[in-house]
Amino acid sequence: MEKTPLAVQLGEFVARLRVEELPAAVVDKAKACVNHAVTVGMAGAASPRALAAQRAVLEHERLGARRVGAGQGATLWVDGTRVTRAGAAFANGVAVAVNNQCDSYRMLTHPGVLIVPAGLATAEGEGKTGRELLTALVAGYEVQCRCARDFIPSTPAHGFRASPVYGILGCAATTARLLGLDARGITNAIALAASFAGSLIEGQRTGARDADFAEAQAARSGMWAASLAAQGFQGAPTALEGEGGFYYAFTGSSKGDLAYTFTGPPKADLDDVVADLGQRWEVLDVKFKVYPTPGFNQPVVWLASEMVARHKLAPDEIEHITLEMNYLETLYPTPRFPRPPAADGSGFGRTAYMLAYTLIAGDYPVLERNVEDPRDAGAAAGEALAARVAALQRRVEILGVVGRECFAPRLTVTMRAGRRVTGEYDGRELMWDFRRDAEVLRRFVPGLPITPEQYDRFVAAVAGLDKATSVDEVARLTLPK
Repeated sequence: MEKTPLAVQLGEFVARLRVEELPAAVVDKAKACVNHAVTVGMAGAASPRALAAQRAVLEHERLGARRVGAGQGATLWVDGTRVTRAGAAFANGVAVAVNNQCDSYRMLTHPGVLIVPAGLATAEGEGKTGRELLTALVAGYEVQCRCARDFIPSTPAHGFRASPVYGILGCAATTARLLGLDARGITNAIALAASFAGSLIEGQRTGARDADFAEAQAARSGMWAASLAAQGFQGAPTALEGEGGFYYAFTGSSKGDLAYTFTGPPKADLDDVVADLGQRWEVLDVKFKVYPTPGFNQPVVWLASEMVARHKLAPDEIEHITLEMNYLETLYPTPRFPRPPAADGSGFGRTAYMLAYTLIAGDYPVLERNVEDPRDAGAAAGEALAARVAALQRRVEILGVVGRECFAPRLTVTMRAGRRVTGEYDGRELMWDFRRDAEVLRRFVPGLPITPEQYDRFVAAVAGLDKATSVDEVARLTLPK
């Protein structure tokens, strides 16, 4: 019996999804994803690359008077200008991406950079309710995460950035659902998005910053895929698993053969993409980042901070530090195309620097700029602190461990007096619910363009999305008074 193509099964799942049938934890997580993306988007809106993206959109896609609500276009967060929906998703998505504080699924994909800006722009323009937005967001997250899950590490091994490559699929699903497409139309949106996908890792490998725009550009393409599907255009039903399809193009195999895996053998079962739809929720495995550094450093900072507090570690008495991580986290973006180390030995993500700084200061500031590049200065610090960080950084040993889960560091600190303390994560610590993420995000309030009181109202608006008749209040509360 011939199998139903993956895009068809995903399209049918998205079309039949109902918010009242979603587990409470899934609805809660969808709200957390909105709260997180828009908060870090507001924090990143004044960065040079976010402003450049905004200016480009305003130059070409401005739509007249500033306003919030249904109709042509959507709102630029913080700025308030009305632009095309795809333009709003692009500029807002760049603001979410620039400081590396977005959400993360299995280290290498960041659904909230694409799906939340596209979903909010479409829901605003279409006049959809908060419940309709949440349903569409869950649909998009499930499509992206399921399609990406086992295949993620193999995609950069073929020269492509995984996040925009898989994110375009989820973005198309979310947009198609909000446009009211039926199962066939959503299938076509996903299939067209698969054909439109692509993003190179060469920029990340060489230190360029084009990655800050990659997800946002993929969001535009995903929205266009849904819009074309709404006009009756069709994609190949087998666009994902076909012999010349998405998986062959971006992993090198249409049969599930993999170049790399985080754990386990180099083989994936394509049937797992659609297994247990509506029962197993991948959105619950999405993690949240708050520090201005790549995802694999996030649990390192959290763990180091906890160990300093728990064991009263005196940084000047530390003799040696051993950090064990998943081997792919130490060879970012991929073992096949690693970034050459900097003169001081720092690699992509500056893991040793982030660890040393945290052990000395007890934490890392969330309102600094992204420090993924060894050429970046890192957190603002006086000369004395910078010298201490540099000295301790030389005592850090990082081991890439095959078979260790990603986001699951093991940290051993040896003191000069001989005392040794160890701590480790299992990889699920940063999979927060709405309450926990909202609590952590309070650290961003001093750097936001809105008052603390307005931010409180914003968080309350997101928390009440399942009862909101529109998404307008969420967009409106990003605008400084």
